[in-house]
Amino acid sequence: MGVPPAGFTDKLWRLTTALRPRTMDFWLYYAPKNGAGPHQLRVCDRTGYDFARLTWRTCAQCRRGHIMKIRVTGEWQRQGYGTRMILRAMRDLESYTWTTTPQFEDGQRFFPALSTTVGTGFPVAPACTHASHGGGFTRPRLEGRPDTPWPGPPTCRR
Repeated sequence: MGVPPAGFTDKLWRLTTALRPRTMDFWLYYAPKNGAGPHQLRVCDRTGYDFARLTWRTCAQCRRGHIMKIRVTGEWQRQGYGTRMILRAMRDLESYTWTTTPQFEDGQRFFPALSTTVGTGFPVAPACTHASHGGGFTRPRLEGRPDTPWPGPPTCRR
C-alpha cells in the first residue's frame, strides 16, 4: 500500500478501499476552505496515488469557471478521465463561461477536442479578479465515478 491521499489517515484509506473491493479508482473532491478559492478533484488508484487531478475556480458574480490545472498520468490518458473531471467541475454550472490557463502540450490538444464534446470552448484567459486565492481545501469527500459522458469508441463485434 502506498501513501494515502491528502486528508486520509492510513487506517481510513485502508477502510475506504476495503469497503469497496471492486473499485479501481476513487474520486475525491476537495472543496475550498471558507467557500473561497480553488476546488480540486483527484482520482486515485487503490494505493492512494492520484493519477488524475483537476484544479478549478468559479465566480458566481462573473458567471465564470476557470480551469487552472489538469493532469492525467500517461498510462491513464485517453480513457475519459480528463473529460469526466471537467464535466464534474461544470456540473450545475454549464451556463458559465469557461476558460483555462496556457497548458502543456497534452492540454493544448485536449481542450479543443473537449470543446467539441461538451459544446463550449475553453479559451486561454486569466481567472476573474473576484476569484479569491482562498486558504486551502476542506477534508476530501469521496464521490462516485461519473457516468461516461459519451458512448465511447465503437467495439468490434464478431
